[in-house]
Amino acid sequence: MSTHFSGLRSGLGWIYPRRLRNQLIMIAVFMVTIPTLTIGYVVETEGRAALLQEKEKKLSAITHLLDEALGDRFTHFANLPHAERIQVLNQELAPITERITRAFNGVGAGYYHRALDAIITYAPSAQFQSNVGVTINADHPGREVMSSNQPKVYSGNQVRGNIMNSMQPITRDGNVIGYIWANELSEDISQQARRMDINIVSVLVLGLLVSLCLIILLSRRFSTSIDVITHGLEDLAQNLNARLPPLSGDLGKISHSVNALAQTLRETKTLNDLIIESAADGVIAVDKHGNVTTINPAAQEITGYRQDELLGQPYAKIFSNTHFDSPVLDTLQKGTEHVALEVSFPARDRTIELSVTTGQIHNAHNELVGALVIFSDLTARKEVQRRLAQTERLATLGELMAGVAHEVRNPLTAIKGYVQILKQQDTDPIHQEYIATILKETHSINRVIQQLLDFTRPRQGYWQLVSLNQLIEECLVLIQTTGLQARIDVSKDLDPNLEEIEADGELLRQVILNILINAVQAISARGEIQIRTWQVDDARQAVTIRDTGCGIPEHHKNKIFDPFFTTKASGTSLGLALSQRIINAHQGDIQLSSDPEHGTAFTLLLPIHHQGNTPQ
Repeated sequence: MSTHFSGLRSGLGWIYPRRLRNQLIMIAVFMVTIPTLTIGYVVETEGRAALLQEKEKKLSAITHLLDEALGDRFTHFANLPHAERIQVLNQELAPITERITRAFNGVGAGYYHRALDAIITYAPSAQFQSNVGVTINADHPGREVMSSNQPKVYSGNQVRGNIMNSMQPITRDGNVIGYIWANELSEDISQQARRMDINIVSVLVLGLLVSLCLIILLSRRFSTSIDVITHGLEDLAQNLNARLPPLSGDLGKISHSVNALAQTLRETKTLNDLIIESAADGVIAVDKHGNVTTINPAAQEITGYRQDELLGQPYAKIFSNTHFDSPVLDTLQKGTEHVALEVSFPARDRTIELSVTTGQIHNAHNELVGALVIFSDLTARKEVQRRLAQTERLATLGELMAGVAHEVRNPLTAIKGYVQILKQQDTDPIHQEYIATILKETHSINRVIQQLLDFTRPRQGYWQLVSLNQLIEECLVLIQTTGLQARIDVSKDLDPNLEEIEADGELLRQVILNILINAVQAISARGEIQIRTWQVDDARQAVTIRDTGCGIPEHHKNKIFDPFFTTKASGTSLGLALSQRIINAHQGDIQLSSDPEHGTAFTLLLPIHHQGNTPQ
C-alpha cells in the first residue's frame, strides 16, 4: 500500500510543484483564474444569448414595419392572371421592401402570397429579384407560420442560404393571406459574436496577466526567505556545522529552531558514527523491518548506490529482480551471523565479489533493533588471482606441450613414413583402405599437436593495415558451401566507411573464422548468422557475429574461454582460448552475450592504431 501511495505521489509530482513558492503561485493562480474564467464564460454565454435575442427583436420589428406598410394591397388586382398579378404586386410592393431593408444593412426581407403561393418581393432586389414568383418547399417553415397563424424564428438553410429568419403571418379579417419575413446571414451574426468573444478574451487575458504579475511580486519576498531555509537545510544534511542566517517574523523562529536542532545533533554525534564514516570497508545497517538506516561513503563507492537512494528504503528492494540472498537480511531474520563470507553482489552496474561479515544489533535492553554488514571488495583481487592462475596453467601447458611435441612427433613421423612406403608397395585394396585410415589419423594427431603448439607459443605478429570488412568477406567464402547456404541465412551490416586498422590480418582472420565455424556448428537445423561492423569511437572499431543457435548455458559462460573446455563431442577446445589471446595481444577485447535456446553473440573490440606490442 505504501508503495502504491509513493508511486501516486511521484506521479503527482509532475503536476503539483514541490517548491513552496511555486505552490503558492499555483494556488493563487487557481484562485484568480477559476473565478475569472467562470465569469468570462458566463459573460460570453449571456452575451451571445443577448446578441441573438437582439437580432430576433430587430428582425421581428422589421416584419411589423412591413406588415403596417402592406395594408390591403394583397387584395388588389384579383382579376389578373396568376403571373401578371405577381408581377403587378411586385411593382407595387418592391419599393416598400427596398426602402425598409435599405435602413438595415445586411437584412433581407419580403412578402409571400398564400393564394398565389409565390414570393411577391424579396429585397434587396439587386440580390434576390430572381426569387420573385418562386414557390417555397412543402417543408418550409413559412408554411407552418401560415397554417398556425403564429410568428416563428428559424435558423437554418433556406432560399438565401444559412440564415436567421423571422417570419410573421399576414392576417386580414381573421384570415391568413401570407407571411412576411426578415432575415440575416448566420455568418454575419457569428462574426459579431466572434468580435464580442475576442473582446471578452482580451480583457480576461489582460486581467490574468496583471494578476499573475502581482502574485509573483508578492510571493517573491516570502519565497526568498523560504529558499534561504531550504538551502540551509540542504547544507545541514551534508554538514552539521552549517547555520541558517537570521530571518524576521515567524520564519526567523523556524530558522532559530533549526540552528538549535543542528547544534544538538552535532553534540550527540558519537565517535562510532565518525569511525563508520571514515572506514575503508563498506558498512550498511538495517532496522528490524529491513529498511536501510546507515550506509557509509565506502559502501556507496563499492556498490554504486547513493545514500539518498537507500536511506529509509527496504534493503531487499535492491535484489527484487535477482536471485541474490542477502547475508545481512539472513542474519536479521534467522540470527545466523556470517564471518568473511564471499558472495557475488549485484551492484548498480555490475556483479562484484565481496567478503562480508554480518551481525545483529541490540539496544541497551538486549532487544533486536536491526543488523549490520561490513564488507570489502574482492573483485580486483579475484580477477588478479584468476589471471595469475591462468598464466601458471598456460606456462605449465606450454612446457608440457613442447615435450609432447618432441616425444610424439618423432615416432609419428616414422610411422607416417613407413605407412607411405607400404602404400606404394602393397596393392591389396583392403590394405590400401587400412593404410589410408592410418595416414588420416596420423595427420589428425599431427594437427592437434600443432594447435597445442600454436596456443602455447603463437607465431610472431605481422602488423599491417587491415580492413575488417574484407577479412569478413574472405572468411565467409571459406565457410560457405552448398549445404550451408541451404540451411543458414547469412546477413551482413558492414559499415562501408570503416578505415583500415593496424593489425595482424592472418591472426584476426583466424579469430573471425573460428567464431563463424562455432556459429555454424551451434545451428542444428535452420538458422541465421548476422554480422555487423561499426565505428565505436575515434579509437576503436567493432565486429559482432550473432547466431540463432542453441546458445551457451549460464554456468558455462565463465569457462568458455578456458583451454580444453568444450561442450562438443570432438575438437581440441582451444579455438576460443586462442582467439582471446590474439584479441588481447591487439589490446582489444572480446565480449560474449548468450541466451540459451536463442543464440549467441561475440563482439570484438579492436583499436585502430597498434600500441607497439607484439601479439603473444
